[in-house]
Amino acid sequence: MTTNRVQFNKKWPVIYGLGMFFLAGTLAGAQTATGSNPQNSTAATQDRDITRKELANFDEFLDSHREIAEQVRKDPSLLDNKQFLKDHPDLQRYLWNHPGVREEVKENPTAFVHAENRYDRQEDAAAREATREKLSSFDQFLDKHREIAEQVRRNPSLLDNQQFLKDHPALQTYLQDHKGVREEVQENPNAFMHQENRYDRTEAGRGDPDAAHRQFGEFLGHHMDISRDLDKDASVVKKDEYVHNHPELQAYLNAHPEVRQGLMADPQGFVKSTQQFNTQTSPAKTATAPATAQPKP
Repeated sequence: MTTNRVQFNKKWPVIYGLGMFFLAGTLAGAQTATGSNPQNSTAATQDRDITRKELANFDEFLDSHREIAEQVRKDPSLLDNKQFLKDHPDLQRYLWNHPGVREEVKENPTAFVHAENRYDRQEDAAAREATREKLSSFDQFLDKHREIAEQVRRNPSLLDNQQFLKDHPALQTYLQDHKGVREEVQENPNAFMHQENRYDRTEAGRGDPDAAHRQFGEFLGHHMDISRDLDKDASVVKKDEYVHNHPELQAYLNAHPEVRQGLMADPQGFVKSTQQFNTQTSPAKTATAPATAQPKP
C-alpha cells in the first residue's frame, strides 16, 4: 500500500503537468476560436464591401461599354472567354486592372453578372427617384414664378445664363440652394426642361381634369394681345403663319401638346373654356341703367 502511494506521488507531477498542458491547449484553442470570430466577421464584411465596390465599378464600366454589356449580360461566361477578351481589349484591360472583379468572374461569372444586374436596377431606381424629387421641386418653383417659367420653357439655356440669373434673383437663389437641380441644369438645360415639362403635364393630369384649360388660361392672362386675337377668332391658332409670328405661343404649344391637341380639335370651345382661368379677364357684366326716380304724386 505504501509502495503504491509512493509510486503515485512520483507520477503525480507528470500527470499534473500533462493535465495543465492539455488544459492550456484547450484554453488557447478556445481563445483563438473566439478571437477569430470577429476577424472572420470583419473579413466577411470587408469581402461584402469589396464585392459591392467592385459591382459599382463594373456597372460603371458596362455603362460606358454598351455593346460589351449587352453580350455579357446575355452570356456571362464570355467574361472568362479568352477569345472574347482578346476581341475586346477594353474589357481585358479592365479585368487585369481590377483583380477583385477578375476573381469573382473566374469563380462564378453568372452569379457575378446577376449581382451586377440587381445593382444596376437598384441604381436606376434610386436615380429615377432622385430625378423625380428634383423635377418636383423645380416644378413647384416655376408654378410660383410664372414669368420665369414662361421664359425658361421657351429658352432653357437661360437657366445657365449669368445675366438672366442676375436679373432674376429668385431663380438665382433657388439654384444656389438646390445643388442637384443646378448640376442638372448646367449639364444639359434643354434635357432637364424637357423632363420638367413632361413631369408638369403628368402631375397636372393626375389631379386636375381642367389642367390644360387652366394652364392655357394662365398663359393668355400674360399675353393679352394673343388673348384678344383668340377671342375674336380662335381658329387663327390653326394657321402656321399666325403661330410663327407669335413665338411665345409657338413655344408654349410645343411644350404643352395636350393644349395644342385641344385647340386643334375645337379652337373656339377650348378658348372659351379657358376664360375662367384667365386672371386678366372676367365675364362681361351687363350694364344696368340706374333706376329713374318716379315723381311723387
